[in-house]
Amino acid sequence: MRLSLTITESQANSMIAHAEHGLPNEACGLLGGKSGYVSTVYPGTNAEHSPIRYLLDPIDQFNAMKMIDQNGEDLIGIFHSHPKGVAIPSEIDITQAYYPKATYVILARHNKKDWYMRAYYLVEGQINEVRIRRINTQHTILKRDKRTN
Repeated sequence: MRLSLTITESQANSMIAHAEHGLPNEACGLLGGKSGYVSTVYPGTNAEHSPIRYLLDPIDQFNAMKMIDQNGEDLIGIFHSHPKGVAIPSEIDITQAYYPKATYVILARHNKKDWYMRAYYLVEGQINEVRIRRINTQHTILKRDKRTN
């Protein structure tokens, strides 16, 4: 179990835009990456068309999983929005958490405008919060490997 999920501001903004576009219903999608670092956001269609539950459209899920595999990524996260609720897993979220290795990210709004997100591991009915690290890639400085200097 990872203690954090790292996502860029651009990726977070993409997820928020997808959640906004899905209103008044929940929006959903997958996150591809490695070792807790998101590399790709895969927005999908909520086949439930519901403000209180989501089901990633099977064709969108298949296509995203295929791209994750082709890109050499792992499925590291599943995201969805709570348009009228808080970013805490609902009973439905907990009972339908079928991917124990994935981090579940929930987007919600403090008011009708400002989105925030929280992340969790949902395994066998247990809820463990995961820290989200949001980074701005324009200001990320890679340290030089001392072995190659």
